[in-house]
Amino acid sequence: MKSILLTTTAIVAFAGAAAADGHAGVSFGGDASLGYNDDSTFGEDGFFWGADLDVTMSATLDNGLTATASFEFDIVDDTNGQATVSDSYVLSLESENAGLFFGDTGFAAETRWSGAGDMEADGFSEADGENVLRGDVTVGSVDASVSYAISDAAGVLVSDTAGADGETDQLSIGASSDLGQFSVTAAYQEEADAVFGAAANAANGDYNVSEVFGIAVGASFGGADITVAYASNETADTSSTGIQVAYPFGPVTATVYYVSEDDATDEDNYGLNVAYSDGPIAVTADYDYDQGTDKWNLDGSYDVGNGLTLLAGMQNENEGDDADYYVAGTYDLGGGAELLVSYGEDDDGDQTDEIGGGDYLPGTTVELSFAF
Repeated sequence: MKSILLTTTAIVAFAGAAAADGHAGVSFGGDASLGYNDDSTFGEDGFFWGADLDVTMSATLDNGLTATASFEFDIVDDTNGQATVSDSYVLSLESENAGLFFGDTGFAAETRWSGAGDMEADGFSEADGENVLRGDVTVGSVDASVSYAISDAAGVLVSDTAGADGETDQLSIGASSDLGQFSVTAAYQEEADAVFGAAANAANGDYNVSEVFGIAVGASFGGADITVAYASNETADTSSTGIQVAYPFGPVTATVYYVSEDDATDEDNYGLNVAYSDGPIAVTADYDYDQGTDKWNLDGSYDVGNGLTLLAGMQNENEGDDADYYVAGTYDLGGGAELLVSYGEDDDGDQTDEIGGGDYLPGTTVELSFAF
């Protein structure tokens, strides 16, 4: 693996040199917001503001490859300043049919896997701060990826972790293919080094140290999309078998799934989602029975016109009889500016700033935001 890393470093260095004769550029984007919230228990309790900066550097090399580096900064918070630290960083080198990515990017299995409903055994690691080295390639109708973890979410290198074996952790592989009426997805990740895995979990619970395998087959018949999937957690010796069916009729699309869990401690999971969209009206209703817990949410919106949209909804994620709800309105001011007025109710504060599909604050909020 050291030779692979050295080769990667050489490619990136060569890209910087070759870009001199190619097309290169730097683009900037970002957002800023100013708001007021009156909830003193779980909300912002007064004025709040912030600004972020997104930077993308890209160059087309002489050999046709494209080198890109992108990163995000939190520039300003409620203290009118903060340590300027990049939230994420991704360096890539891409051609028409292949790509090499390094940084805060998805693992291979995570990138390609698509299961059937809520499967307990398909716990592939999800990148959220780790540094990942991933390669993608397209051959015919097959898209494939392979990746390794280089450091955990706290920035600790695998090679610097006590007891770790080598410079990389957890080989991850994923592939998907669309064969017209049928589709196939397969993914695998090896069992992670126990020491590195524990360190990663301390900073990011989405890193799963288990060996996991999954395969899913999809088909379209008479307008219905049917997916059958199997996943196995080889480390825990558990498996999930699921089926999911989505069927559109008029402006409504209904999706239902059922997952059989073979672990005696896991209950079977099932759920139903109904989405309606017709003209200015959109409504989504979702119900899940997840390991003995009933979860549901209802979201609706109405596009009044002239930039004004009204929204409302309610949810019960895990609180028994306690349901959260919200009402909101957004007004598009043009040029990337938007005005939000919302009211959210969350008695126990378990949703914090994520009430409903729009992630609204509890209490009354008035917020002006700009996207650049």
